[in-house]
Amino acid sequence: MNIDQVGNEFDIIFIGSGMGTLTTASLLAQSAGKKVLVLEKHFQPGGFTHEFQRKQGKYHWDVGIHYVGDMHEGGLCKKISDKITRGQLVWKRMKDPFERLVFPTRNFDIYGDPEKFRSDLISQFPEEEEAIERYLKDIRKVSVLFGKAIMMRLSPPPLDSLVGILGEGNVVTLKDYFDKNFKSEDLKGILAAQWGDYGLPPSKVAFAMHATLVQHYINGGYYPVGGAGKIFDTIEPILQENGGAVLSSVEAKEILIKDGKVVGVKAKALRGEGHERDFFAPVVISCAGAYPTYTKLIPDSYPISFRKDLKDFYNRERMTTSICLYLGLSESPAKFGFSGENYWIFASPDHDKNFSERNDWLSESDEIPNLYLSFPSLKNPEAKSHTMDVITFTDYSNFAEWKDEPWKKRGEEYKDFKEKIINRILTTLESRFPGLTKLVEFAELSTPITNEHFTSHPDGAIYGLACVPERYKKEKCPWFDVRTPVEGLYLTGADAASPGIAGAMMGGLAAALAVTGNANLLRELRN
Repeated sequence: MNIDQVGNEFDIIFIGSGMGTLTTASLLAQSAGKKVLVLEKHFQPGGFTHEFQRKQGKYHWDVGIHYVGDMHEGGLCKKISDKITRGQLVWKRMKDPFERLVFPTRNFDIYGDPEKFRSDLISQFPEEEEAIERYLKDIRKVSVLFGKAIMMRLSPPPLDSLVGILGEGNVVTLKDYFDKNFKSEDLKGILAAQWGDYGLPPSKVAFAMHATLVQHYINGGYYPVGGAGKIFDTIEPILQENGGAVLSSVEAKEILIKDGKVVGVKAKALRGEGHERDFFAPVVISCAGAYPTYTKLIPDSYPISFRKDLKDFYNRERMTTSICLYLGLSESPAKFGFSGENYWIFASPDHDKNFSERNDWLSESDEIPNLYLSFPSLKNPEAKSHTMDVITFTDYSNFAEWKDEPWKKRGEEYKDFKEKIINRILTTLESRFPGLTKLVEFAELSTPITNEHFTSHPDGAIYGLACVPERYKKEKCPWFDVRTPVEGLYLTGADAASPGIAGAMMGGLAAALAVTGNANLLRELRN
């Protein structure tokens, strides 16, 4: 469907088609009968839930979903998923261990069993048993506090509320907590190993964000049967029932505001003649992220009191970004002992050191020190071919010189740079898993400027704005609220809650609650 095949007027217009939009749009279409329009810049809708294919459809990869937690029966995420897809999406539990942590001097496996996680930690670090017990209680308490607050208050609670839970003292970052409670650097390294799921090391990330993430995966990891593309496929028909529509290759250029109220969105077709068109609705919900919404989509002529502060926050707390190597394999990686678990490979248990060295490998000939491995085809029982993802963190600045060049036409120098990175990753894999690279039939590298091109996320940051402690001080960062200063304009997705697919889903639920004011919706999901 193109930009000219729909009418002008809708109940709600969504900017972006990621997990936040899909959650909010489905809930509002079902519970309030809303006619929605979804505008997606990418030619493939779904945001970071979409999938792509290569070699005439032989290989399929998901761009953003590697695993999701809380999809066990009774989990809130499972209840939301069942609601927004009408139970049509099936989640398969990953085999245990679902995470394998690899350090220079020791390994540690994480099982989707809270008691085994506890006992395995104590077995390796018996002298820290009391601190481990306290840690597990603290992450549970803090995650519950934050989850409830986001839903009921539609924004995270202030960090001051952690006093009394974590005790007196300036426990703000994860490093603060570790330094106060643990002695072993190896234990700290194990407990913080999933930092790649929110993109910040212990010295930067808010303890509350880490606690929420760990608790989210405490009962294991899950993967959608049929791949992540099934999420959009199951939700789109629900949006269409009330006359709604999803337009891909259509970019939102401006949020239209009149007399302090939202009236619609100006959009531009990215295919064909590229003409613009205005769509009208009394409610607009942006899944583009807080920074693009306030600094690009809302006209500069419209006064936003915190716009400068938001820009300062973004420049001060620049998010790291990532590169992903998508591999098509001739045989199953199971022959090398993989069973679908994620691998986190680190050069050191000191994750602040790992983070600080995230760019060093680009200018050196050594192996890449820190990698994340994922095996989509081993997680998806319907996979017809064998695939693998390899991710490492880096900075946007390494690729910025090509950012204004068109996708797929960025020149030989860029192509050679990517080829160098691909070879470096494959060399590292071969040194750790001899023979694995002989299975590689296809390799394609995604860079930060690819992410930025399709999502408009500044610096191609996959997790949105940084989850540093300042983010949770509402008087300093009001832009993280679901509600905005513009009447009828709301945020959804990761910046409305927390990073990742589940975080975006919770932001979607919060946005639906804000628009309808219907607390029964939340009670229905909890029961």
